[in-house]
Amino acid sequence: MCRKLSISLVAALMLSTTPISTAQEVEALPCPEVAITDPSSAALDEHLAQSLSQAHELATGAGVMVAVIDTGVSPHPRLPHLVPGGDFVNAHQSPDLPGELIDCDGHGTIVAGVIASKGNPGTGWPYDGSSDPYIGVAPDAGIISIKQTSSYVRTREDSSVGTLSTLAESIHRALDADAHIINISVVSCLSDIPEGIDAFQPLTDALNRAEHQGVIVVSAAGNLGQDCPIGSIVYPAHSDTVLSVSARFDSHTLAEYSMPGNQQVLSAPSHIPAGLSPRGDGFASHMITTAGESPFEGTSFAAPVVSATAALLRQHFPFATPEEIRTRIFNSIDPARGAIDPYLALTQEMYPTTPLVREIALSVPAPPDDSPRQRSLIVMAVIVGILTVLAVVFGLQRNSSVN
Repeated sequence: MCRKLSISLVAALMLSTTPISTAQEVEALPCPEVAITDPSSAALDEHLAQSLSQAHELATGAGVMVAVIDTGVSPHPRLPHLVPGGDFVNAHQSPDLPGELIDCDGHGTIVAGVIASKGNPGTGWPYDGSSDPYIGVAPDAGIISIKQTSSYVRTREDSSVGTLSTLAESIHRALDADAHIINISVVSCLSDIPEGIDAFQPLTDALNRAEHQGVIVVSAAGNLGQDCPIGSIVYPAHSDTVLSVSARFDSHTLAEYSMPGNQQVLSAPSHIPAGLSPRGDGFASHMITTAGESPFEGTSFAAPVVSATAALLRQHFPFATPEEIRTRIFNSIDPARGAIDPYLALTQEMYPTTPLVREIALSVPAPPDDSPRQRSLIVMAVIVGILTVLAVVFGLQRNSSVN
C-alpha cells in the first residue's frame, strides 16, 4: 500500500480563498530520505511497453503541457520541460528554487516521471552500457508543477493547506497556465458528508471550467483503507468529466486496495520499482520515513499513465474535445480489467453513435418560358389572316373588272 495522501473532512470544509502565504500557518517538517536504486529495474508492464513502442511512432506528447497537482516536482535531468506553476503550501523554501519545485514528499516527482521522463538510449555506437529502460508515457510532454499539499508540514487547525479549496484553486491555476491535461494523484476521500453541504461547489466550478476550456482532468481512484472505507466518495474522481484511474496489480489483476469508482473500470500499472529521485539526478525505489519504507505504489501512480496517454492523444488530435479524448481512452481498454492501451487509443476508428444525416439540395429546373414563342405564333396567325382577307378582296375586285 502506498502512503495515504488524503484530505480529512474537517479540513476539506475549510474553504477560505485567502492565499497561502504566511509562514505562521505552516511549519516545515524534516523531509524523508530516498532509497537510491538502479534504473534497470524500471521495466514497464509488458502490455503497456508493447503498446508504447508503437504509440511513440505516432505521438510523444510534444507541445502538450500536463499540470501535476501534487506535492511539488523536483528538477531532474530527465524532466527538461519542467516549469513552476504555483505553491499553495509555502513550507519548504529555497532561495534558488520556487516552492513548487521542491518536493519534500517525493510523490509528485515520481508522478511527473511516469508522465514525461525522457528516455536514455545511451551514447549510440559503440554501445557504452549507459542506457536504461526508464521512459515516460509521453516523454516529450511538458510538466507544470503545482504544489497543493505535503505530508511533511504542521499546520494550524484553521489552515487551508491541502483542502478542497486549494485543490479547486490549483485547478484554476493550471488552467491559467494553459495546461492541456491536469493530473491529480493526491485526492480527498470522504466517508461522511453532511446533507445539504455546498462546500464542494468551488471544486465543481473548477472542473466545469476545465471541461469548457477543453482540458482533460485525470484523477487517482483512491486507495481502500482505514481512512477510505468502502462507500466513501473520492474527490475529484467522483465527477463524470474526470477520468478515474484504478490500480492494476499486474497485467491481468486489479489491485485489492483500488477503490471502486462510479465509472467504467479504467486501470494502469500502479507499482513503480524505480522512479525519478526527488533528491538529485538519480533514481529512487522508495522513501525512507520514520514509520519505515514507503514504496511508490497505489492509484496515485496509475493515474499519470492515463494522463500521459491523454497527452499523446492531445498531440495527435489537437482539436479533439475532452469528451472525444475520454471516448477514445474508454474504447481502447480491455473491458475485463480496464487496462489502458495507448496505441489502440491513437489508432482506433471512431464511429458516430447516431447516423449522419446529409442534406442534399435538389434543384428542380423551371419549365421553359414559351411566352415569346406563343406571341410569335399569334402574330403570324394575325398576319396570315390579314393576308388571306386581302387575297379574297383582291380576287373579288379582279373578277368584277373582268365582267
